[in-house]
Amino acid sequence: MEEEKLKQSIARNLLFYRTRAKLTQLELAEKINYSDKSISKWERGEGVPDIFILCQLAELYGVTVNNLISEKTPKRIFAKGNKDIISYLSAGLVWLVAVLCYVFLGIFAPTLTKTWLAFIYAIPASAIVLLIFNLVLKRNLISCLFASIIIWGIILSLYLSFAVDNIWLLFIVGIPMQILILLWFLLIKRIKKFSKI
Repeated sequence: MEEEKLKQSIARNLLFYRTRAKLTQLELAEKINYSDKSISKWERGEGVPDIFILCQLAELYGVTVNNLISEKTPKRIFAKGNKDIISYLSAGLVWLVAVLCYVFLGIFAPTLTKTWLAFIYAIPASAIVLLIFNLVLKRNLISCLFASIIIWGIILSLYLSFAVDNIWLLFIVGIPMQILILLWFLLIKRIKKFSKI
């Protein structure tokens, strides 16, 4: 009975970590030089991989062998859609802070004339939040877009905040930074392309 329980625990864990890694049984089979039929058998609890394969799978998934044989099946904390909602909520909080700053400055410091700049500062701040979430989700094109918004948003914020001669020159600084972001995106795209070969 204990043996059957262990097989079922291993089967659940193997299935969980394979799907979390977004691999099909066939793709996993190619990575570890096994047949997809063996992987299917392991995930149904009809067999157990040997210790060498368990070590190889643990390394591939970035976990320990103990994670693969544990009775406690890991739970998905966030579904993909939830991660999007959390990122938008976080960006929304930045805009809420901007609104609160604008309102409180309007009430308690009515002599300030540029309180509307709170909304301009919120542009790069919310883009930073969204960039972090999209980098975690490995969405490189969208990450490139948010990195560009950060650069131009900061430059715009500085331009509108300070009345200094030739402050418009900051926009020239943004050009090579924008080029670097585009090159970074192209490099990541090329690396991904070659890693699939």
